[in-house]
Amino acid sequence: MDSALEPVTKAGPAPRASRRWRQGLILVSILGSLDLVQFLATNRGMFQASPSRAAGSALGLALWLVLVGLGLAGRSRHRSRALSRTTIAVSGAVALGSVGLVGVHAAAHVGGLRPALGGVLGIAALGMAIMAGRR
Repeated sequence: MDSALEPVTKAGPAPRASRRWRQGLILVSILGSLDLVQFLATNRGMFQASPSRAAGSALGLALWLVLVGLGLAGRSRHRSRALSRTTIAVSGAVALGSVGLVGVHAAAHVGGLRPALGGVLGIAALGMAIMAGRR
């Protein structure tokens, strides 16, 4: 029987594909986290000058780090629907925040490529979380 026509089982192609999407999610989440760490480290004066902006950036970093943790937790053999749903919800929040930030920067005509990269990473994280959660 041709392997393309064989039914997909737990040990078949679907878990392997899910694993690849989850690895991509982890990588994108690490990149998003590093982007915000670099931003916060190079803009320390922001904590005094604009505490609300700093708090928003710190919240974004926390969400990216939670997403890294959820991606790593999903690598265990004991995955659950609740973990998949939580991962999708957090990645959705990250994507929404990242794209919202792109809109704010575009409206103010500031920021350039950096916020756009964050938006792309956020959307990529959401897509990968959805694909990783498929069974």
